[in-house]
Amino acid sequence: MSISLASIGDRFTAQFIDGLAGAAVGAVVYFAAQLLGLPLEIMFIGWILYLLFCDALPGGQSLGKKFTRIAVVHFETGRPCGYWQSFARNVPLLVLGVLDCLPLIGQQRRRVGDYLAKTKVVKLKA
Repeated sequence: MSISLASIGDRFTAQFIDGLAGAAVGAVVYFAAQLLGLPLEIMFIGWILYLLFCDALPGGQSLGKKFTRIAVVHFETGRPCGYWQSFARNVPLLVLGVLDCLPLIGQQRRRVGDYLAKTKVVKLKA
């Protein structure tokens, strides 16, 4: 894995794709809930669970990060993001929205969630 930081453009592209993937998960849960007679609001649970834990997919790559060839790794060790780190880094995004991203303009390109989870987002070698 390369140690170069992911660009802000790659990160926003990945986030957009993950938003679509989360909506797709929510749609699947919605239709499954309809078939099983469960409350249709359960679709939000599927959407939120994807957004909270997607960075813990293999290699620290959500679907959007896989597409943009970036990954979430531990800030010091470089190990791929785990489930608790994914949760810790994505809760602020759901709570703070775009305010979570303001620190991205800094030299370390880490958002609030990255600081909480002790992660960074790196560009992978092709």
